[in-house]
Amino acid sequence: MAGTRQIQQRHKAVANICKVTRTMEMISTSRYRRYLDNWRNRQQFDDALAQLAYLILTSEKTIKHPLMEDNNSGNIAILVLGSNRGLCGGYNNKINHLVDVHIKRAKRLRKQLKVYAAGKKAVSYLNSRKIPIVKEYTDFDEIPTPEQIDKIADGFIEQYEKQQIDYFGVVYTRFFSLASRQAQTFALLPVADLIDDLTTKATAIWPWRVSPAEFELTPGITDMFDSLIKMMIRSGLSSCFVDSALSEHLSRVIAMRSATENAENMLKLLTSQYNRARQGQITGELMDIVGGVEAMK
Repeated sequence: MAGTRQIQQRHKAVANICKVTRTMEMISTSRYRRYLDNWRNRQQFDDALAQLAYLILTSEKTIKHPLMEDNNSGNIAILVLGSNRGLCGGYNNKINHLVDVHIKRAKRLRKQLKVYAAGKKAVSYLNSRKIPIVKEYTDFDEIPTPEQIDKIADGFIEQYEKQQIDYFGVVYTRFFSLASRQAQTFALLPVADLIDDLTTKATAIWPWRVSPAEFELTPGITDMFDSLIKMMIRSGLSSCFVDSALSEHLSRVIAMRSATENAENMLKLLTSQYNRARQGQITGELMDIVGGVEAMK
């Protein structure tokens, strides 16, 4: 058994670690709750966009738009959203696995993969794999401002309209509920994939008895659809950042809570070991005293 001094040193080190993990848990809990409110407030807006897109696409008039049509540019673009900090369990590992899947998919399809990244952990992984990064987004911490979202989304929209890319997806961790988070790719372009995703995840009851013919739209459907799909792309991209930050902090809360509990259990074990070692040391000293007294008789 280790001596009392070594046990005390270990106890102090574990106690310091426990303070750090508990503090990180508290910080991530605060941010997680703030992002959760943001996420909940977005649900009705996302459902409204999905319903509106559904009504327009199911109209008798066929709508043609460059962002709805496929092209054969041979380039695939993905935006990888990782965390800026660690200690969040397997959060980044799952995202990195999806990046590897996209690399293999691009090779199989014989297409060029253009990788964009946000988050220090994502950039670090891509650099370690020597994967070229077209652009790193470093002008924000976790969630971009609406103006930054518009700038990022408009850049990819422009590339698609000029047929420089034929696909754009966001690799991130999607938040479904407190008990469910999943790393996945959210396709934003072509817009048909985005609309499919929105109508699938919508929680609102679909207005099956309502048809576009019952509405008089101004401006026309085509003009409205152009603004609508760009709004959907920007909103979808913003949702990815919110989901990513929310999932990251929830993962860190769970990881730090587990680490804190393990540290507290280790402190109890070290305290018990220290008491036994100290008791043994006291017993040994008493035996030495008794032996000395007996020798003096």
